[in-house]
Amino acid sequence: MQQVVNTIFNNDIFVVTSHTAPDGDNVGSCIGLTKFLKKMGKKAYYVLDDYFPQNLSFVYNTEKIYSSQEIGSLIKNADYVLAALDCGDIKRLEIDENIVSNAHLLVNIDHHKSNNLFGNINYVKDDASSTCELIYDILKQTDDSLIDYEIAMALYTGLVTDTGNFMYESARESSFTMAADLLSRGIDKQKIVRNIFQSDSFNYVKLISDVTSTLDKQGKIAYMLLEQQMLEKHDVDYSDTESLVNIAVNIDEVELGILFKEKEENLIKVSFRSKQWANVNEIAKKFGGGGHERASGCSINASMQEAVTMVLEHAREYMKLHGRDN
Repeated sequence: MQQVVNTIFNNDIFVVTSHTAPDGDNVGSCIGLTKFLKKMGKKAYYVLDDYFPQNLSFVYNTEKIYSSQEIGSLIKNADYVLAALDCGDIKRLEIDENIVSNAHLLVNIDHHKSNNLFGNINYVKDDASSTCELIYDILKQTDDSLIDYEIAMALYTGLVTDTGNFMYESARESSFTMAADLLSRGIDKQKIVRNIFQSDSFNYVKLISDVTSTLDKQGKIAYMLLEQQMLEKHDVDYSDTESLVNIAVNIDEVELGILFKEKEENLIKVSFRSKQWANVNEIAKKFGGGGHERASGCSINASMQEAVTMVLEHAREYMKLHGRDN
C-alpha cells in the first residue's frame, strides 16, 4: 500500500479506469479515488468507454466521466499515472489501448483472486471485501481529512454492492469498521440502499418473469437463460441485469447458480455464484474467465445452447471431482 501512497504524493496527473460492464465496486472505487485526488490538487480523470447502470447514477452523476476520445487531448504528451481499479486482467480494461501503453506508470488495485498482477505497481488483496475497501485504506493512509461526503458515499456504495449488503463471506471485521467510519461522516445510508436494492423498474421486474421461466435445476446446480429478445421485449439494458444470477443461487439446496446471458449473436456471458463451498473462480477459469471464489464470470463465443451444454458438463464434473456428486 505504501507504494501506492507514495505514487499519489509524487505524481500530478492521474487517469482512473476499470473493467467493462461497470458495477458498484467499479464505479464507487473510481469515483472515490478521482474525487480524492482532485481534493489533493491533482489532475484526475475517470475514463471508461461503457454504459453505466441506472441504479448507480446517484454516484456517477457527481463526477464527469470521460471517454477515451475525450481524454486524448487533455493528457497528450503528459506524464500520467493510470490507476486500474477492480480489474483482474489488463484485457478487461474498458479504455483505449493507447492510453494504457502511454502511461508513465500503471497502478493495479484490485481484490480479485484471478488478478494476474499486470501493473508496474500491484496492490492486490484477494481477501478484501471490495476494491472500495482497498481504496478506503489508501485514502486513510494518505490524508484522512479529505474523505468528504461524496467520497464516503461512493466508497460505501461499492462496499455494500460487493458484500451483498454485508451478507457475503467477504464482509469481515474490517468491512464493518470501514462502514462505521463512513457512517460517522454523515453519509445517507438509506439513499444508497434505496438506489441499489429498492429501485427496480417495472420493466425489469417483468423481465425477471421471462428469465425465471427458463429456470432449471439439476441437483445442486440451478441455471437460467437471458436472451436478447427478452431485453428488447422489456426495453431493459444488458448492463442492468447482473444481479439476476442471485435468483438461481438463492434456491434452497442449490450450491451453484448460473446465468447465461446472450450479449450478442454467438457471444454468451456466463455469471457464476456459489453459496458455501464451490470455488466458481476455478470453474470460470476453464473458459478463460475468473473472479472470486463465490462470484465469477466468463465469456464464450458460441450459441446459447452450445454454451449451456459446455458449462453444465464442466460444472457437473467439478461437483463430482470435489466429492459433492450432483
